[in-house]
Amino acid sequence: MYEAISTSMLRWATAMVPRLGGEAERTWQLPVTDIRAGRRKGLLPSVAMRWERARPWVQAVGAGVSLALALPGPALVPLVLVVPGLLRRALAGLRPRRAFLVGWVGGVVQWAIAVAWVLIVLGRHGGLAWPLAVVALAIMSGILGWMWALAATLVACVPERWHGWLLPWLLVCLEMLQHLPPWIFPWNPVAAVATPLPWLMLPLPVVAAPGLSLLLLLAGSGLDLLLDRGYRRWGALQLALVGLVFAAASALAPPFRAAGEPLVAAAVQPNVPLEVRWEPENERMIEERVWRLSAEAAARKATLVVWPESAVPRYLQQDGVYRQTVEGFTRRRGVWLVIGSIGFGQGEDEYFNSVFVAAPGGLVPYRYDKIHLVPFGEYLPLVGKVPFLRPLVREVSSFTPGTHALPLPAAGTTVGLQVCYEVTYPSLVADEVRRGAELLVTITNDGWYGDSAAPRQHLALAILRAAESRRFMVRAANTGISAIIGPDGRVLERLGVGLEGVIQQRVQPGRGVTPAVAGFVWIRAGILLVAAGAILCGAWKRRRGTP
Repeated sequence: MYEAISTSMLRWATAMVPRLGGEAERTWQLPVTDIRAGRRKGLLPSVAMRWERARPWVQAVGAGVSLALALPGPALVPLVLVVPGLLRRALAGLRPRRAFLVGWVGGVVQWAIAVAWVLIVLGRHGGLAWPLAVVALAIMSGILGWMWALAATLVACVPERWHGWLLPWLLVCLEMLQHLPPWIFPWNPVAAVATPLPWLMLPLPVVAAPGLSLLLLLAGSGLDLLLDRGYRRWGALQLALVGLVFAAASALAPPFRAAGEPLVAAAVQPNVPLEVRWEPENERMIEERVWRLSAEAAARKATLVVWPESAVPRYLQQDGVYRQTVEGFTRRRGVWLVIGSIGFGQGEDEYFNSVFVAAPGGLVPYRYDKIHLVPFGEYLPLVGKVPFLRPLVREVSSFTPGTHALPLPAAGTTVGLQVCYEVTYPSLVADEVRRGAELLVTITNDGWYGDSAAPRQHLALAILRAAESRRFMVRAANTGISAIIGPDGRVLERLGVGLEGVIQQRVQPGRGVTPAVAGFVWIRAGILLVAAGAILCGAWKRRRGTP
């Protein structure tokens, strides 16, 4: 199919330029794979040569656009299957230096589209002039685009016939390293495209999110090879292996195992816009709304009520009146409250983004402190470690990171907690489940993003964590999307962006540890080792002249 399309484009190009004689006519008898040879002999018309020069860039951009549109938001899921094929064809025949640039362009395009909501954060809420916000998005996309650039460079170092199966491995390796500098942004894994289709998440408890990303990319690459005349046998074999692994992992996925008695959990969504939230005169209105929704949840027999991140602009730890109000509500209503608030440490400049649990008998004497802070939002990397630069950090929010993934008791079970951005870290959820978390709770304020793709992308990450660990999850978001997610990744209840209300559902605490949780380190190490071994072997073969 690709040969037919390319040949048609070349024929069209000939109609647009003067006839070049018999040699040019005979050019059309060349297979597409001989285009470069024809160009060297001077047989191709100028328009066709221009297309050949532009082809890698166009295909790389097409790959970036396809992945961005497949991710939550647009959620055009089938487009994920064309990504590896377009990228492989873009890199065909390129040397590592040019492959780096082509891959980088594709990666930049993908991130610029997928996280365009950054413009809302910086322009509308950050007070940055729109031209500067666009520049900031371009810089961010340029840094994140290095992941594709590095994958493209490495794949260009091995024989071309290896590209079809190795490129997906390299893309997933770089995806797993997103939480490290210079990226520090483990957002939008390829596996997130599967969240609208629960059947695609069946292998998650066994292979984890990186494994599912790998299977999706290998499937797309196999389809591409199947359409390439020289690689059809390899494409068929690759697709068969992907199907076999998918079926085996789905069959081996452990069923949900109940622990204790079920309970009714509720998520409160007060829908307080950020523009309103920080005005002192609105404090009473916000608090009354949150209490009204909480009372509604309690009246509907909820035993666990979850508030979103910093739902009420007051400090639970230091405000005695506020604490008495909270404890009085839980005592009268017989409910447990999960509350986000600022937690204070021993030092003058030590404060945390914390989660407290209030029981009918009073406030639980320990809390959870957010471990994975948002860079440039809750802290400035490195700057906060230098004493004389700390005043600069106060303007960003100099939160101190927590140190313990500690599940908290709530409503007769143990709850593993994640605050906002932390749900992007599978290692945190894995630690909490291994330490006895029977139910997952994540609280967030996605009001920064407006009604963009970001709340949907954020929700997709929560879905992946629930399905990997086989746990119910309660997600409370200030402006949406609040959701209650089942242990298979299905969204049981949700409340969309910009809506006020309460959602609740009967949830069952779970027990046991899935292979994805127990083998968290080994799955990732295995993918990295396979890719590293293939690169070393392929580079050695290429140096020896093996095709």
